Amino acid sequence: MDITSSTAGAAMALKQAQGQMEFGVKALNQNAELQQATLATLVEGGSGGGNVTPTRGQNLNITV
Repeated sequence: MDITSSTAGAAMALKQAQGQMEFGVKALNQNAELQQATLATLVEGGSGGGNVTPTRGQNLNITV
């Protein structure tokens, strides 16, 4: 077995796993921000007409 190719393959697998982990962390962070914005809107007692709460470059429309 060629050690160079197996080392390169292992490095590529680690890089891919790191990318997948970063994607998962970003998805969890976005979900947490979404929940926080939803809670903030509900606590503020919105008028129920599709309140818009800014969340770092995103808009969350909630109709109660």
